[in-house]
Amino acid sequence: MMKSWILAGAIGLASAMVAANPYTEGVDSARVDDEALQQARKQLDHPPAEPRKAPLFVPPFHQRSAEIEAPAVLCLQCHDRAPHRRNPRKRAFLNMHGRWIACETCHWQPEGMSLDYGRVRVPGVPVAEGLIAPLVDGKPVVTLAEEPWVRRLARDWEQADKAARVNIKARLHQPLEEKGPDCIACHDGKDSLLDWKALGYERGRVKELRDNPIARFLQRTEPESPDDPVVRIQLRDLLE
Repeated sequence: MMKSWILAGAIGLASAMVAANPYTEGVDSARVDDEALQQARKQLDHPPAEPRKAPLFVPPFHQRSAEIEAPAVLCLQCHDRAPHRRNPRKRAFLNMHGRWIACETCHWQPEGMSLDYGRVRVPGVPVAEGLIAPLVDGKPVVTLAEEPWVRRLARDWEQADKAARVNIKARLHQPLEEKGPDCIACHDGKDSLLDWKALGYERGRVKELRDNPIARFLQRTEPESPDDPVVRIQLRDLLE
């Protein structure tokens, strides 16, 4: 699918996000099948365990900065700030992306729809940066936690019984793809999902992002199944 590019750093919150976006419209019109309902029920019955931090054997050598504020968006009302947990080799890199990239950029990829990508100001993200998010007809596809649609959703969730919550969860995820694009979709060569230059990056940084050795390594060592043994990363592997 052909992509066009636009820089939307100046998009304001009130003017750009009051109207419904294609994602929320997809949720409202979603028709979920039995398989999706079964999966949602299973996830509600068995939520992922909270990760536990092991105590450090020695104090860290660097000074810890203040905790980073999470973007105030719909997804993080349920998911925590480190939602990627399954792949131990890639999860740190994927979770780091959430600081600059909206969830919809990777997980909302509708067929037959031409998407632009730009920067959108979001609470919890420095205004000078903003989140990289998909745009449809110049309007960002990012659902803020403060929007009336989300407040109504929260009210419905609190009042819902178990069956209704299963249905809500399934509908919320119906327009989304569980697996996002491969690392090299954005970080290998010139044919990138994102136009780094149009997004405001300087020439040197664009080259680093397009031709990224870590992304190539992760792609090259991607296991064929979750049961494959973990590949340990060695510095010399990143130079190949």
